[in-house]
Amino acid sequence: MDQGRDVMHVIEGPVVDRADPLGPVDEAGSRTAELPVPAPAAALGEPADRLVPRPGSGLRGWAGRVRWVITGNGVPLLLVAALTALPAHFFVGRVDDTVVAAPALLDLLGGFGLLLLPLMWVAYFIVSGLPLVLFLAGTVGTVLPTAADGARPGVGAVWRLVAYRLRPLWLWLAGFNVVAQVLPQLLTTDRLGPRVAVPLAIVLTGVSAAVLTFVGLLGCVVLIERRHGPARALHLLSITPTAGLVVSSLAFAGLPRLAKTAWGAVPSSAVAVVCGVLWAVTALVTYAQARRGEGPVTSGSLRRELATPEID
Repeated sequence: MDQGRDVMHVIEGPVVDRADPLGPVDEAGSRTAELPVPAPAAALGEPADRLVPRPGSGLRGWAGRVRWVITGNGVPLLLVAALTALPAHFFVGRVDDTVVAAPALLDLLGGFGLLLLPLMWVAYFIVSGLPLVLFLAGTVGTVLPTAADGARPGVGAVWRLVAYRLRPLWLWLAGFNVVAQVLPQLLTTDRLGPRVAVPLAIVLTGVSAAVLTFVGLLGCVVLIERRHGPARALHLLSITPTAGLVVSSLAFAGLPRLAKTAWGAVPSSAVAVVCGVLWAVTALVTYAQARRGEGPVTSGSLRRELATPEID
């Protein structure tokens, strides 16, 4: 018996049965059928996570997770915005406010007033990072448990998740925020001339947006991972698309200034709070996408990392 002919005889039935009698004829003059090939395991995807985009989903997957965070956590995010509104409007001043206060202190208290000026600067440095801390810590502490467990945590649970990491988060964010706000005081139209007013405003807004983009990833790293800082944030920024986070950072850096020019201080604070919450949400989703690019990670695993106590 010819083994080759026997093999052809065995497969002839299924092939002919599945062939289309009206289908095309190949070069050998016979009608053949293409049997269905099972899809590879990677193409079948993986269970969808509420927070972490699937690998290769790109901007669409990122936008879908941002949409879920906003629509699925509307009430907690409103509470975060309300909590941040007062510090953003009343307690966070500008560097030039402390400089302008120097002559007043000198007239009021004499030479002793100048001794208070460094204390005012230190107080400004400490308080300047408070809104960013509240935006990020509040968003991460409320969204991660909801994404992982499907239940909204209470205020006490959120506090227990983020409280022991607020100090390093505050120090990093305050430092970068001061840098971003000092630059506009050093580079002014009074020193550079009125011709550069528009280009200078564009450049300063871009610098602020770049700082906010980096600080958003850095804040998530400090909150969720232990003993990691700027180098880790730069690595995550280098391996994930950041277009969405950059856009939200630009909005956070520019829209409040435009609102203040057009409508005044109170509407400007409201715009800043809305942009700040959106910035924190996009930072968290971008961080989750970057972590998924490194390997398997879920909202549950990120929540467990967040809940791991700090070891000194």
